[in-house]
Order: sequence, then structure tokens, then C-alpha cells
Amino acid sequence: MHEKEVQENHLLLRFRTPANPKIDERKPLVIGLTIDKSWSMKGEKMEAVIDASCALVNWLTRHDAVAIIAYSADVQIIQPVTQLTEKVSVTDKIRNVQVATSTNLSGGWLSALKSLTQSKIPNAYKRVLLLTDGNPTSGIKEKEALVKIAEDHLAMGISTTTIGVGNDFNEEILVAIAKAGGGNFHYIDNPEKASDIFFDEFGDIGALYAQAIDVELQLAPGVRLKQVLSETSHQIMEEFDEFLGDSKTISRQKINLQIGDLRADDIRNLVLRLEIDDRVNQTESPFCEVTVSYYNLLQQNALESVKENFQFPKGNNKGKQDPDVLVEILIANATTGIKEITDFIKRGHVEDAKALLFGLIQDIKNNLHFAPNALGSVLGRLQILETKITTKSDDLNKHLFMNSQIMMKGPEKLDLKDVILHDEIFEYRTTGDIDLYKCPEIKLLLEQKMSEGFRYVVFDFANTSHIDSSAIGMVIQIVGWLRRRGGELVVANIHDSVKKIFEITRLYNHIRVAESLSSAKEILQRIIYANEGDKRPS
Repeated sequence: MHEKEVQENHLLLRFRTPANPKIDERKPLVIGLTIDKSWSMKGEKMEAVIDASCALVNWLTRHDAVAIIAYSADVQIIQPVTQLTEKVSVTDKIRNVQVATSTNLSGGWLSALKSLTQSKIPNAYKRVLLLTDGNPTSGIKEKEALVKIAEDHLAMGISTTTIGVGNDFNEEILVAIAKAGGGNFHYIDNPEKASDIFFDEFGDIGALYAQAIDVELQLAPGVRLKQVLSETSHQIMEEFDEFLGDSKTISRQKINLQIGDLRADDIRNLVLRLEIDDRVNQTESPFCEVTVSYYNLLQQNALESVKENFQFPKGNNKGKQDPDVLVEILIANATTGIKEITDFIKRGHVEDAKALLFGLIQDIKNNLHFAPNALGSVLGRLQILETKITTKSDDLNKHLFMNSQIMMKGPEKLDLKDVILHDEIFEYRTTGDIDLYKCPEIKLLLEQKMSEGFRYVVFDFANTSHIDSSAIGMVIQIVGWLRRRGGELVVANIHDSVKKIFEITRLYNHIRVAESLSSAKEILQRIIYANEGDKRPS
């Protein structure tokens, strides 16, 4: 490499958390449910949200707590923060929420945040779910002020997820609150979806592993950051080492990146575009030192850190593109592409938006074989957006915002390079009651089977006549693990006593249940066949 020659390289940083960390019990959750009861929520919207809220309460365990706030022009504390040793009175109160007039969103949200700030449950993970179907009409309405509230409370350990219902809310405000508040943004475009959204959110917060992940990169002289492809907040500092005779400065860059939270069984990828010149050959130090620090939610919030060094092969290396890096570049391009498409649509440039989207879809189709799971879920999302643009759908903007948020969080489906996934079905027969003490061993067994490549599983409940809410949380978590691998769980042979629990918690809406072992296997065979069809090139 000549002194003047500059090479461009991509660096992929991959953060992976274990599926089933060795811990008997997850951290207690304190949830602040904040429900919009303005007049426009009347009817099936309100019914769906009430049902979903009751299901969420029933998924939580006796170690968890909930506060319920309903807001219209006024703010009503339906339930102060209460540990869920008994749930019926809590769900009864939710069912009694009545609609009223306008939308004091900030009042309802601040009331929930205050309740959670004051709750005294030790070592808890706190999150507010802020649900609305309209624009704030009273209280604080300015986006900047609402974002500041989200940031301030996140710094105090309370995150906020926002949920928009229907077509009249302001997606820009809700996305900004969720982003600043370290939560998620969900969009309920029809009332039946409410239950799925709460299910996803529970799966997300019930499995958190690391919080406030902070990454520091120390680059060698001659290595400079050009771009962070993944949308992540970062700061660059220059450190000047010395002046040489020719007054050329040798400086090193130090880069700090904030990744936010990661749940168990997750992968977060960061792609950096680097510019490298000849000075890198004149130093023996590693071209990049990485220090990762985070709060481990499963070890009493202990601050932990990991350090790695990366050496660079010397000389003129014009290497081939690494497929893993290529896949992450495609996903990062799709995420930033959706932002540009949103901008085009806003300015009325629909044809430009279509052309950009078409290009993104073609790029992913051409490289789908590198990562059928991860790229397949991105492709599916882009194709839905294509249909929405073509049919001039009313809710296009809301879908654009939702999809860019989902894709920013990392892959919905995992392509695990070290595991060969296969389509065999694993049958597991439970024995006796499933409670808090039994869950860890079942999760351990399932984790072992997943590492052997299983992703289609039948639970045979013939020998189980009672499950508690820890078991429900476990089943929800296992369903998440399998679906992230493109697989599925079917539960068979459930007794009437367990059926009742499935009905109360509305698990029937989310988990496949079969009468017998043979029909469970038939259901899975149909899913396997359908998934095979999806993999065939179109």
C-alpha cells in the first residue's frame, strides 16, 4: 500500500446473548399500563385493548407489579402499583374503564412514570406502555418536551414503549418517545392486533438480559471511521499522539457507541465503514480495541465489561466480501432506505420512493441465499410496503415508521452460523405440574435441543394438570426462541384445568394447540411444507 493509497473496509461487530442464561428466576417487572380512554377509543378499539391488557396482567407472575392509568381530559389512577399476588380484582378494574372526552397524553404518561418512580420493588425492570389513538389535545403537546420526559426517565431506569391505535395518532411523536425512552413503537392497525402487540412486548421485556450497552472502539493510527451504517448514536473523539518532523499529525480515533438494551437469545450487529491508510503498517498495536460495558439484568444489575483486540493482516489485502458483512450491509441499507422512502412520500415524490424500494427488494432477492431467515423477514416487510405504496394505503406512513423501528432493532429471525437448523420434530412429554421450580430445567433442555438444530417442537401435556404464570412466561419465551429460528411450538393433550388457564390468559390466540400428538405433528408438517415453499426462489 503506498503512502497515498487509502483502502476502504467494513468492520462488523456482532453482539450475541445466550438464549437461557443460567439463572432460576427473571428480574421482577413493574409495568405501567397507560390507556387512552378518549371518546374515539369507543367500541371495538377499547374492547380489544382491555382484553389485551387483562391477558398481559395474567402473563405476569406474583413477583411482578402493575400500575394502571386511564386518561382522557382527566387522569384516572385505576390501580396504583400493586404486586400481582391476586389478579382478578386488577383485571376487573381494567374491564370497568369507561371512555370520556379529549386526550391528555402527557398527563396520563407522567402519572404512570411517577407511580413507577415511587415503587419500592427491589432490582425491578420498569417499563411504561403508553397507548393512544389520537394526537395530544391537552397537557404537553410539543414533541421536544415529550422526548425530554422520555430521556429523563430512561436515565432513572424507566423505559417507555408507545402503542398507536388506528389512523389518527401522530406516529412521529410516538416513535420519538419510544426511541428516546428505550422502548418499542407498535402500531395496531386493526383491533384484533392488540393482543399480538402485547404478546410481543411481554416476550421482549420478559427476556431482557443487558441494559445500557456501551461500546468503545480505540482505532490504530491510520484507521478512521467514515460511517456507522447501523443507526446507532455515537461520538468520535480524536486523540493526538505526537507531531512528526513533516508536521503530519498522528492521531487515533476513539469511538463511543450506545446500543441500548438486548434481550436473551438476541443478536445485535453494527457495521462500520472504515478508511485505512499506510500508517496502520507502521504500528504494532492492534488496528482496533473494543471494550463493551453493560448492566447485567440477571446479576442484580452488576456493571460488567468485555474487552477484545483485532489484528489486521499486513500488506495489500484485496479480500473477497465476507457474506456475513454483506448481509448486515443489506439490512442496514434497507433500514436507512425506509427513512429515505418516508421522506420522499412526505414530499409527494411517490415514483422516487417506488424506485428506491424496488432497488432494495432486488438487492435482497439477489442475496437471499446468504441468510434466508434474516433477509427473508426483511424482504417480507419491504414487499408489504410495496403493496401499501402501490394501493396508496391510508396507513402507509405508520407502516413505514413501524418497519424502520423494527429493522433497527436487529434481525427478527436469526441465522445462526454455528448451528445447522433442520426440520425434524422434537417431542417433549412434560411430567407433573409446571411451576417456577420446574421451568429452568425445561428451558435448559430446549436450549440444548436448539443447539442441536431443532426448531419444531411438540409439548405433550398429557401428564400435567396444573401450570402457573411462570410456566406461561416460559412457554411464551420458548415460542419466541423457535419463531426466531423460523420454527414453531405446538402444545398437545391439555387437561381441562390447563385449558382454563389458556383461556384466561388468551394463549389460544398466540400458541398453537392440538387435541392429540398426531394432530400436533400434522400441524407442524404443514408449517414445514409451507416454509419450504417460501424458500423456493420466486
